Amino acid sequence: MRLRIAYTKVEDARYIAHLDLTRVFERAIRRAGINMSYTEGFNPRPKISFGFALAVGTEGEREYVDIDIQRDMDLGEVLARIQEQLPPGIRLLQGRVLTQGAKPLMAVLNAASYKMRVLMALPILPERLQEAVGAWLAREHVNYSRYSKKGPTDKDIRPWVKRLEGEIHGDEIIFDLEVEMGNAGSVRPEEVLASLRELENLPLDLEALHVKRTGVHVSYQGENSSPFEQLAE
Repeated sequence: MRLRIAYTKVEDARYIAHLDLTRVFERAIRRAGINMSYTEGFNPRPKISFGFALAVGTEGEREYVDIDIQRDMDLGEVLARIQEQLPPGIRLLQGRVLTQGAKPLMAVLNAASYKMRVLMALPILPERLQEAVGAWLAREHVNYSRYSKKGPTDKDIRPWVKRLEGEIHGDEIIFDLEVEMGNAGSVRPEEVLASLRELENLPLDLEALHVKRTGVHVSYQGENSSPFEQLAE
């Protein structure tokens, strides 16, 4: 029985790293008394796979995981039993039984949306904000330096951004961002705002940045759908 489950990763759960999240789900399923299916070979692994990883500290409003279990069970019972074993902040939202030929999450998910809240370092007028966002979107290329153990590497992050909007609420700005995702990578929300601050001279206090991924999507011809709509029975 193959299951696709939508879940939240919010509040303190946002600090659980991706590899640890796999262990959290495996342990919860085991404690729920549900037998998972395993891969074959010398080192069998539980058949559980997630969508694109969330950065530590980023909340997820609707994430997805695929799980294979050894026998058919009532879907509602499976979700309830697993939920009882999960930590606060991880809440199961919905589940579906997948068809045998359903593609894995990483093969179909190709877009994500984010909501970002950031304080203004200095007062910004609404017109100035819209001017800066419009100027950033009008750029053909936006080079950003990423740092790793191998040193800095420059990447053009502009092609990954599908939509960027900002609105002032009190002393902070709320940005809505939609990006493409794929095997070649993507762009991080904080990279977009850092380049917006630098290139358009927008005084943003990125130390007080709060990021929530509001969804991951199957994007086709300008329309977003969930992996449930595409692949589940």
